[in-house]
Amino acid sequence: MNGYDADAIIAKFTDEPGTMLPLMALAMGFGFIQYVHCAIITHRDDVSPFPVYMHAYYLAHDFLFVLLFRQWFFEYDSIAFRVVWAGMVVFNLFEVYSLHQAVKHERRRFFGHWFGPDVTVRQAATAVVAMALVSFVFLNTARSFLDDKLMFCVFISTNVMMAIGPALYTFQRKDRVRGSVSLAFFIVLGTIATFLPTGFGMYTTGDPAYFSRPWFYLLGGTCLIVAVWHLSVVRRLPLRAPAHADEIGRG
Repeated sequence: MNGYDADAIIAKFTDEPGTMLPLMALAMGFGFIQYVHCAIITHRDDVSPFPVYMHAYYLAHDFLFVLLFRQWFFEYDSIAFRVVWAGMVVFNLFEVYSLHQAVKHERRRFFGHWFGPDVTVRQAATAVVAMALVSFVFLNTARSFLDDKLMFCVFISTNVMMAIGPALYTFQRKDRVRGSVSLAFFIVLGTIATFLPTGFGMYTTGDPAYFSRPWFYLLGGTCLIVAVWHLSVVRRLPLRAPAHADEIGRG
């Protein structure tokens, strides 16, 4: 098997919305919960629970799918693609907000090792734009070289990154902010939802022959182990003391 059948997956989304829409809602619903948690924590404490590269990659990834699903819901007149397109737009809004907050409040933490302790807003913003552009070029290059119009395999990369990125960032910081435990719990649930078997998972139901294979479940098991480890560790970490403006690069 050289690849999944993109046309068959598109046909399933367009012809069986009653089957695919609930599975999409399950898969994307946890993503919304995770990003809402992130936005609440970031707005309240000016501290993001996600590393900045996650937001930049997500922005590029989701913007690509904003363009693709907009094209497809006109081409295929699919309610499922309209729903996913709207979801991607909302995700992009969360990501832009998160990157804005990172530049405004956490630029020293994220970019101080590049530009020094006096990193400016312009320097941090330039770095964020560069991250997003490189990610967007990489994703489109992969789409071109693989001749993959659907990019369904790449769609799952954000789920993998969600399971691993916040965990690594938490271990690096050695502390937590309020809401970190519930966020880690929903990351566990979202990871489980991503790798459910045929009939319950969006990927395995979209193309059972391609996705319902040992390596897919091995990837899911690995991500789940990391996510559960993250939850167990973050529960034991001390709460972070409120940061001062000069410590986080405010302004």
